[in-house]
Amino acid sequence: MDNNSTDGTVEALQNYNNVTVLQTMLPYKEYDVLFKQYLIGRFGKKNRWCLCVDIDELFDYPYSDVVGLDSFLGYLTDNSYTAVAAQMLDMFPEEPLSGREGNLEDEPLKKRHRFYDISNISRRSNKRRHYRHNNALENDDIVIFSSGIRGAIFGDKRTLLTKHPLVFLDGKVKPLHPGPHWVANAKIADISCVLMHYKFLDGYFHKQAAQAVREGQYYNASARYKRYLEALDKNPTLKMKQESARELKGVNDLVENGFLVVSEEYMMRVYEEEEEKHKSAEHTPPLGGEPLGGDRGGPEDEAAAALYRARAQAKAQSLRANRLKRQLKELREHNQREVERLSRRLARFRKKNRTLTHQLQSIRASRSVRLLNKLGRIRARVLGRK
Repeated sequence: MDNNSTDGTVEALQNYNNVTVLQTMLPYKEYDVLFKQYLIGRFGKKNRWCLCVDIDELFDYPYSDVVGLDSFLGYLTDNSYTAVAAQMLDMFPEEPLSGREGNLEDEPLKKRHRFYDISNISRRSNKRRHYRHNNALENDDIVIFSSGIRGAIFGDKRTLLTKHPLVFLDGKVKPLHPGPHWVANAKIADISCVLMHYKFLDGYFHKQAAQAVREGQYYNASARYKRYLEALDKNPTLKMKQESARELKGVNDLVENGFLVVSEEYMMRVYEEEEEKHKSAEHTPPLGGEPLGGDRGGPEDEAAAALYRARAQAKAQSLRANRLKRQLKELREHNQREVERLSRRLARFRKKNRTLTHQLQSIRASRSVRLLNKLGRIRARVLGRK
């Protein structure tokens, strides 16, 4: 769906087969959700999975180097899941945002914008939000993310980073309901995925922010983009890459560092797929034994299933323990910063209180106040006589 773009999007898409482009002149800030819901209604088929993403987002899922897309969707379907939570991950280059604009068509996107930062992410429970819209949340470890690098750089702390872009159209699920990040009447999968977000494209980002502010085409008169533009104008050499940034080697990095969540059941699927690949390549399995043979359902398969289960349990528990350790460390650091902030605030209040106390003492000791007090006493005596 093209909303009157002027950057050559429509012309570029004409070079691709099996792509349909619809165009509209309706204002984005009023119809953005309806645009997407219309696309799903027109092109989405019942009992099929549907992925709804923006043009600057790339979807990926844990261990996609092992589990093929068919197998991944099969896992979701086998467990009767009808939606998947995905966390947005802002990707950015090493250079300042005011750097070269370049030829965006030839931009090696994933190679150049390979850095990310999750040090400033805020987390809160997902339960209340999901149950409010008649959803079932299978894994309580999946929480709502907000803020992130945009909060650290631009003060945009209310940026919501959690979406539900992958849905199964069973006739009950309501995609993009009640807003673009949410879903209703769904059974949310027990793993989280990632939407790599390529918003900060060198000099192009400045142009985008300026246009958004000029046209007011986003929520609240593009207030968020006003903050972006103000920060860019104040600091022409602004860099997203801070000391806490990391280089993304692969999607599995995000599992190991706790950004994404996997379950024991999903790890079972990962190990089974891994084993199948080793079998087909006639390699020794990663379990340290010989390739399994015999009829399916025999002792060898039962032993393999038990071994997979043990490995899956150990891996899932290890990831969860590491994630909880990191969250505990972040909580302690946050609390320490909060204590320091409150201590500074208390010190300012005490100083202000001392200043006000001195001012009050000075006023009380002043000649004018003494004279007023004396006149007040004389007035009281005169009124008392009357």
